[in-house]
Amino acid sequence: MHGTLEHLRNSNPGKWLLILLDGPDAEEGTVLFAHDDPETIDAELEKWAYPRSVEAGPLYLTYALAEGEKLPAFAL
Repeated sequence: MHGTLEHLRNSNPGKWLLILLDGPDAEEGTVLFAHDDPETIDAELEKWAYPRSVEAGPLYLTYALAEGEKLPAFAL
């Protein structure tokens, strides 16, 4: 899925998102992976980051809060 960072977070509440940004200062990108387990998303980040470096574009990792949800303690 491609869109603005706000749109991508709103479309995936309660998930960790790994996003390939359109450029270094871009506010848009493509979701590479979305999951509710931080360890799973961390492993996916390693798969994307190290073999490819950041030549395809910068990677962005974020947590999408569901409406009314507070940031989980493990994310702090």
